[in-house]
Amino acid sequence: MRYEIDEQARILWMDLVSGGAADRILAVLLGLIAARPELCGWDWIVECEPLPDDAGTQHLAQLSEAWGPPPEVEAFTVFVTQDRLLHLWARVMDFQFVRRKHLVERDIEAARRLIERRRALRPLR
Repeated sequence: MRYEIDEQARILWMDLVSGGAADRILAVLLGLIAARPELCGWDWIVECEPLPDDAGTQHLAQLSEAWGPPPEVEAFTVFVTQDRLLHLWARVMDFQFVRRKHLVERDIEAARRLIERRRALRPLR
């Protein structure tokens, strides 16, 4: 799975499409957050068009079990997709990851702009 860690912007970008099977994607994510637990508090941009066919609720459950403590302020995951129904799945994920909001945009630039707008509304630490 391809991913980039933008240290300056504190954004993790990943391309699920390049990851192949959901089990492989999950293994990469679990390894990544084990090595860099602070990423659980960063904003994420996830390209997922199309979603892996074998992805299921058990994958999300395993990821949420391995997730670190909630971030001090709400973090965002923005899924980049043309899927008009993914917002429903994203809403369910809000309940699995404390202080993380899951949103949907149609392209990467729109996802970055959404994160910038949401960050501007965060309370100062």
